[in-house]
Amino acid sequence: MKRKKLLKTLSRLLDMKGHKQREHRDELKVLLRKLKKKKVELEERVRLEQDERKRTRLDKELEIINAQRIKGLKTLEELMQV
Repeated sequence: MKRKKLLKTLSRLLDMKGHKQREHRDELKVLLRKLKKKKVELEERVRLEQDERKRTRLDKELEIINAQRIKGLKTLEELMQV
């Protein structure tokens, strides 16, 4: 899955409340694993990138993914307590 699609799916899951929380918890876990994999790949690309502009762009993408993962992890923690 591409980064934008993962983030869009995460956003959709974070907005849902109510009766389908258990199903969404499982989906959220899978999505968070995929985002973690993307994060590791991006970190590696940043480390290897020579061009400063590309590295800056990759750093921004990495920040976005980190922020979304943290938000997703907090939501997952809340869903686990319910």
